[in-house]
Amino acid sequence: MKTVFQNVWVVTENAARDVLQNGTVVVDGDRIAYVGAGLDALPAGARVVDGRGKKLLMPGLVNGHTHLPMVLFRGGADDMELHTWLNTRVFPMEAKETPQSVTDGAVLALCEMARAGITTVNDMYTQNRCLLPALEKVPLRATLAMGLFGQADNADEQLADAVAFHREYNGALGGRVRVGLGPHAEYTATLPFLEKCADAARRLDCPLHIHVSETRAEHEACIGRHGCTPVGALDRVGFFDGTRALLAHGVWLSDEDIGIVAEKGAAVLHNPCSNLKLGSGIARVPEMLRKGVRVALATDGAASNNSLDLWEEMRICALLHKGRLLDATVLPAEEALYLATRGGALALGYEDVGSVEPGFKADLCLVDLDQPYYHPMTDLVHHIVYGGNSRDVEMTLVDGRVVYERGKPIAEDLDAVCARIQDLWENWFNA
Repeated sequence: MKTVFQNVWVVTENAARDVLQNGTVVVDGDRIAYVGAGLDALPAGARVVDGRGKKLLMPGLVNGHTHLPMVLFRGGADDMELHTWLNTRVFPMEAKETPQSVTDGAVLALCEMARAGITTVNDMYTQNRCLLPALEKVPLRATLAMGLFGQADNADEQLADAVAFHREYNGALGGRVRVGLGPHAEYTATLPFLEKCADAARRLDCPLHIHVSETRAEHEACIGRHGCTPVGALDRVGFFDGTRALLAHGVWLSDEDIGIVAEKGAAVLHNPCSNLKLGSGIARVPEMLRKGVRVALATDGAASNNSLDLWEEMRICALLHKGRLLDATVLPAEEALYLATRGGALALGYEDVGSVEPGFKADLCLVDLDQPYYHPMTDLVHHIVYGGNSRDVEMTLVDGRVVYERGKPIAEDLDAVCARIQDLWENWFNA
C-alpha cells in the first residue's frame, strides 16, 4: 500500500533539519520512499492526502520512558513525593492488578499516545505479556523491559522469566516489539543482582532500562550505602560495559556521573513534567548535551504526570532549562523537538526511526496547521514547540499503517475498556 502526502509542510529532522514547503512524501509499505518536490505522476492505486498548504508532516514522536498500565492510577496518587507515592499508593494498587486490567490500562495509554502523534514507546512494567494484546490493538512501536526487583526473594526467578520473555517476544508483531531488561533501580536491587542483569543484557544484546538518581534522597542514600552515587555503583559492577543502558530521570547526576554516562555511551531519559510534579527536581540536560550524552524526552507514567502528551513535555523542556540557568539561549525549540523525535530514537537505539527521509521507517504524524496559533508562519518548529498542541494531530502512522485518524476510532472497544477501568477504580483499587 502506498500513501502520498502532497502540498504539505515537512519538518524532516534529517541531519540538516530541513523544513520543506509544499513538499511531497511517498510512503511505500513500512518505509518512506520519497521526500521532495511534487511528483509528475502519482503512483497508481496510492492513497493521496492533499495538505493544501495547511498541513504539516513530521516524524512521529518518541516517548523515552513510560509505564503504560499506570494510567489505571491516574489522579489516584497526586501531590506526593516519589517514595511516599510509590510505597503508600502505587505499589499497593499494583498488587491488586489483574492481567485484564494491565491490558486495558495499556490500551488506554496507547490510544492516548497515538492521538498525540507518538509512534514509539520505551516501557518498563512487570507483566509484559499482558502488554502484547494492547500493542496488537494499537500498533505502536515499543521496547518492553520487564521490571525487576532485585531485593525480592524471587529475584533470580524474575530475571530468568525476563530472559525467557526476551527469547519468546523480541521481534514480535512484525518487528515492532523489542524486548529489554528493566531492573527497577539501585535502591530496589542489590549490586550483585544488577551485575547479573548486565551480564544477561550482554548475552541477549538487549537494552537495560533503569531508574537512576530520580530524587535527592535516593541519590544520597546510595552514597551512604556504597560510598558512591547510583551511576558510580552501576559503573562499579560493569552495568555500562558493552550494554545499551537507558537511565530514566537522572535528575541528581553529578559532574562525574555525567562524565561516566557520556564516556560509556549510556542514554538519559528526561521526564520534565513528572519530575516537577513529584518535586524531584530538574535534570541538568543542557550540561548532559554539552558532554555528548544522548537524551530522549519522555512523559513517565500517567500516575505521576498525569498526561501522556509529549507536546507538553517539549514545551516544558524548552522553557524549564532557560529558567533554571537564567539563559534564554539554552535548549532552543529545535533541540526540544529533536529530543522528542530523532534524538530520542537514537538514544533508544533506533537507527531508522525519527526522521522524514527515504529509507526510514514510515512513523509519521500529520498536523493541522489551520489554527490561529500557527500564524504567521514564521518558524514552524518554534510554533510546534512553543504554541502547538497535540489536539492538532490529524493522523498517526507506524510502519506506514494508519494507527490514528481524526474522526475514526483507534480501538473499537475503547468505550468498554474505559468502563472496565472505571469499575476497577470504584470497586477495587480505591477500596
